[in-house]
Parts: sequence; structure tokens; C-alpha cells
Amino acid sequence: MNQRRFDYDLLRVFSMLGVIYLHTAADALHKLASMPIWELSNVLACLFAPAVPLFFMMSGSLLLGKEQTADLEHLFRRRLPKILIPYLAWTALTLLYWALTGQGQTALTSLSRLLNNGVAVPYWFLYALVPMYLLSPLLKRMTDHLEDIHWHYMISLWVILTLGLNTVRSFVPERWLLTFTEHWTLNINVVGGYLGYFLLGAYLERLRRLPSRRVLALCAAALWALSILGTRHDTFTQYAYSERFTDYLSLMTMALAVCLFLLAKSCLRERSCRGRLLPCLSALSFGVYLIHPLAIGMGKLIWSSLTGWPFPVTIPQQLLFYVLVSLFCVLACLVLASLKPFCFLFTGQPYAQACQRGNLFALFSEKKRAEP
Repeated sequence: MNQRRFDYDLLRVFSMLGVIYLHTAADALHKLASMPIWELSNVLACLFAPAVPLFFMMSGSLLLGKEQTADLEHLFRRRLPKILIPYLAWTALTLLYWALTGQGQTALTSLSRLLNNGVAVPYWFLYALVPMYLLSPLLKRMTDHLEDIHWHYMISLWVILTLGLNTVRSFVPERWLLTFTEHWTLNINVVGGYLGYFLLGAYLERLRRLPSRRVLALCAAALWALSILGTRHDTFTQYAYSERFTDYLSLMTMALAVCLFLLAKSCLRERSCRGRLLPCLSALSFGVYLIHPLAIGMGKLIWSSLTGWPFPVTIPQQLLFYVLVSLFCVLACLVLASLKPFCFLFTGQPYAQACQRGNLFALFSEKKRAEP
């Protein structure tokens, strides 16, 4: 049996908690720029900006590193159902919630546009991830035969033509935008967008000689500071929240994601996790990602009725709201993963696997768990 990856478990939990924070802090970032809560939100949002790219990178690293990824039957019988069924289940639950709270028209409109757009903004992630899964058998066969020079060439195309141009466009005056915008017939952009992160994860996993931990940590700290100061300058200059330093397709976010990915690999890959909590949270991360938009919506409704404010407006309030939403998401998924009829439906975990590392039985059973 394969030993679990401590570094990936930690990165999954970091990304999971980061995504929840980004969405609980969204109101403060966009509406409270003159208050102390904005400063804290900016600092943490810049740290968590690589959360979604890291999810894509880990998916690429794991999928393109497994021989079974090339098997089409395995893709359609095992891999795709693990993400599509929970997504549809949480979508149905969200639509039902809207219908029960007097938002029936919103539910019908969202349902009619489901192939084009998710019922919650964070669900765009699935619309990017599913095509990666569909392409993964082809990418597996292709990347298995790539030499290092071709890996470097492929990643360079993405970095220059997608991230590079996108970053340059965010800094040049408006009259220069077309100069740095690729023509829509530029078919080389097939490696563009978020698929590049999927391939980047597989590329970084192949590396055997890594930069020193000190260099990686210093680079990560410098990029984090640059994002904090740059976002602050832009926001207070333009009187509107700026995301050009934290955009997922910017060079800064990609570089910070690379530093965190390699730092975790360098420090933690050879270590084994002796506890049960981290693997359990890692196993629940997909379910938590899917439930958190609904949890935030319900939380704001309760918050508004109790305080009269539509969202938290002070630092203690925001941190309390974030912790409560995170705990609710984790506990809800933990309970659902412990109920056999709901485990796969809402978390994407087979029940037997969840009992090993991703539910209440895995956490509190006295039996020694075998590594999957």
C-alpha cells in the first residue's frame, strides 16, 4: 500500500481553509477599505491567493503520476463520479434551500443555466476541473514520453503566453491592452488557463533537485509582501479593490504557489503523519469546498438577524464568523461521511475508504488504520 503524502495533506487543508477565508472576507475587501478589518483581510487574502491553483497542481501531480489515469473505463466509472455526484448533490441542496427561503425564481434561473454556470460562484472550480479530468488520459500518455526539454518548453509556453500576457495587460494603460492581447485564433492557447496549473503540478513533482528551503521561504515571503503592498496601493489609489496581484492567472500568484508547493515537498515529503486529524481533514476537503458557499449564505442570514449587519465589520467578528463557518463545514462533512448512504453522495469518498481516514470512525476508532 502507498504511504500517504504528508505534504499534500497539509497543502489540501491549507487550501481548503484558505478558500473559505477568501469568501468570508470578500465583503470586507470590497466594501471596507478604510477600516482595520480591510488591512487584515488583505494580508490573509494575499497569503491564500494560491489556494485554488494549489488544488489544480495537486490534481495534476497525482493524476499524471498514476498509470490507471490512462484507463478510460477508470475515468468514467471511478474518477468523474467522485467529483460530479457530490457537485450535483450540493447543487440540488442549494437550489432546495433557495426555494425554501423564498428565492424560487433565482433557483429556476440558476437551474436553467447549470451547464454554463454553477449555482454558487466558487463552483467555477468544477467547470475548470472536469475538463482536466476528461483530458487526463490523453495528457498521461503524452507526458509519460516527454523529455525534460519538452516539459520546459510546454510550461514556458503557458507562463509566457497566458500568465505573462495576462500580467502585462493588468499593468499597461488601457490604450495598450490590444497590443498584449492574443488573437482568438491563437490555437497554441490550448495549454492556457488553469490547465497550465494541472501540468505545472506534474512538472514540479518530477523535480528531484529543489532550491534550498531558505531560498523558497524568502521568495514566498517576498511575493506575499509584494502582493500585500501592491494590492493596498492599487485599492487606495483607484478607490476600488484590486486583484491584479492576486489573480489566479498572474505571475505573482503562480510564483507563490510554486514556492509553497516546493517548500511543502522539500520539508514534509519524507515525513509521515502520525495523527488522524490532518488526513481526515484532507479527505474531507472536497466536500468542505462544495458546502462552504451554502454555509456562508446561511451564516450571513443568521448573522444579519442577530446583529443587524449583513456581514462582519470588525476583526474579531470576521475571525469568529470564519471559524464558525469552517467548523460547520468540517463537522457537517464529517457527519455525512460517517453515514453510509450519504458518504459518497456528499463527499466523493467511498464509505470503506472514509472509515479508514475521512469520517468519525476514522478519527475515533481504536483499531489501527491501514494506509490506503
